[in-house]
Amino acid sequence: MPLHILKVAAGISSLEQLKRVVKHYAYEDPQLGHIMHMSSRNTPKRAEELLDGGSVFWIIKRSIVARAPLVAIREDERLDGKKGCQMCIRPEITLTIPQPKRGFQGWRYLKAEDAPGDLLEGGNDAGKGSPELAAELRTLGLL
Repeated sequence: MPLHILKVAAGISSLEQLKRVVKHYAYEDPQLGHIMHMSSRNTPKRAEELLDGGSVFWIIKRSIVARAPLVAIREDERLDGKKGCQMCIRPEITLTIPQPKRGFQGWRYLKAEDAPGDLLEGGNDAGKGSPELAAELRTLGLL
């Protein structure tokens, strides 16, 4: 089972804004192809597990609402000269079934069994709606 990263989308107030930011900062990397990276002070010690199918899950307005596949973790030197890392993702945002979660600083590991499922699954129209509607349906126990 893959391990995931859970991160607050700081300064982001909607999924549309998250998509715009990811698209804006995505670039073509010579080794990895089309990616976006996020810098972090702390390098994950469980990188091998994260890179075995893991994703970065984002929290917006106290709910986990989206994810993107994690493709690489690179060591990096921060502006202050200390070590850090870059978490590289594919700029492909997948909506998830909204799951309430409080914010925090930095990032946390997220076990596969605790991760919300994708909002769009299967070949039918199930799950095609707004995340707000999905959150309400989840509150009512219908999703």
